[in-house]
Amino acid sequence: MPASRERQNTSDHAPKRGVRGRWVPGASPNPGGRPAGMAEVRDLARSYTAIAIEKLAHLVQHAKSEQASIAAASALLDRGWGRPTQPIAGDDDMPAIGINGTAVATLTAEERAGLVTSIAESLKGAS
Repeated sequence: MPASRERQNTSDHAPKRGVRGRWVPGASPNPGGRPAGMAEVRDLARSYTAIAIEKLAHLVQHAKSEQASIAAASALLDRGWGRPTQPIAGDDDMPAIGINGTAVATLTAEERAGLVTSIAESLKGAS
């Protein structure tokens, strides 16, 4: 191990837990953060994107089982168009709430604040 890099995430570096077993405020169970190698692995995996898409497209057309073809088609659609919005339902009397992360990310700060206020008001009115 290089001298410039001390070991972290060892028992002597780990912050102590509180009385109820929870982390004390300001403490982290992972003080060293994510390992630097994770970014390298992510970048390497992303470098195979074009090859993986080609392989999935090939499987959609030529897979021996229908199940493999459907799985490949689903993977292609998820990567190309994103996964469908997942509804969130509080109870049977309330309609589902759909949140699309991509759409929310394109909103301005004021629009996001308005959306949050609108959702909060509709939830208050329903209770």
